[in-house]
Amino acid sequence: MSAPQLAAWDNARNNLKEIRPLTDEEVQKDIELRDKFTEAQNRLKLFQILELNYREWSAHQRKFIAPGPRKEDDHLTFDRLMFNFLSSAYGVIEHFEVSYKQRYRKDQTKLAEYKSFLSKFCETSWASAFFMDFRNYAQHFALPIGHCSRNESTHSITISITHSAAQLVKEYSGWKRSRLTAEHGDLDLISLTEEYFQRLRIDYAAFVVKYFYPELKDIDAFYWRLTQEVREKYPGARMVFLTEKEEKKDRARISFRWSFEQPPNLVFEELGLSHAR
Repeated sequence: MSAPQLAAWDNARNNLKEIRPLTDEEVQKDIELRDKFTEAQNRLKLFQILELNYREWSAHQRKFIAPGPRKEDDHLTFDRLMFNFLSSAYGVIEHFEVSYKQRYRKDQTKLAEYKSFLSKFCETSWASAFFMDFRNYAQHFALPIGHCSRNESTHSITISITHSAAQLVKEYSGWKRSRLTAEHGDLDLISLTEEYFQRLRIDYAAFVVKYFYPELKDIDAFYWRLTQEVREKYPGARMVFLTEKEEKKDRARISFRWSFEQPPNLVFEELGLSHAR
C-alpha cells in the first residue's frame, strides 16, 4: 500500500471500509500531532482516572436503586467509592498545581493568575470548595459517607447519601474554602459529587489545557475533521488509518487481512475532558 488510507472501522460488525488515501500533508500532520497527543495523553490520564472513579460511584447508585433485596454492605461500598473519587480529584489538582508552580516559579504574574483562578473556581462552585476541604476530612478524620438509605415502596425506590454539616463541623475545623457551618444542614453527596466532577472536567481542565497543552485545540480540529468525513459515510464507525491490506485467495473464497492505526477521534473526550464543538 503506497499511502495510508482513511477508513471506517465498525467494531460491532468486525468490518472495515476504505474511504480514500490520506494526502501527503495529512500524513505529515498526523506524525507531528500524534506525538504531541501521546505526550498530553500520558499526563492527562489523571482526568480519565477521575472519570472512571466517578462512573463507578454512579454505577453503584444505580445498583442501589434497583428493585430487590440487598446482599452487600452498601455503606462500605459507598465509602470506598467516595474515597477513590476524592483521591483522584485531589490527584488532578495537586499534580497540575505543583507542575504549574514549578513551570512559572519565576513569573509572579502567572502565579497570581493561578491563585485567582482557584479562588474563582471555589467561589463559583460551593461543591468544589466543599470537596477540596472534605477530602482532608476523609483522609485524616473519618470515613466520608455519613448516612445512606434506601426507601422502597410499591411504586418507587428512592435513595439518599448524605453527611451532616453539624457533625462535620464538630469533628473538623479545616473548612477554609467552603466555610462550612452547621446551618448547611444535611449535605446531598450525590448532587454535590456530580457538580464537582463536572467543574473539574470542564473548568479546571480548561485551565490545564490553556497553560500546559494549548495545541490540543489544533489537534482536536485536525482529527475531528477526518472523523466527520468518516461518519458522514458510516455513522457510528471509528475513524482509522489503514496501513496494510493483504488479500488471500483460497479457491473461490477471497479473504482480507488488515492492519490499521487508531488515531484519536474525539481528542478531548478521549482524554477525559469536556469540550464544546
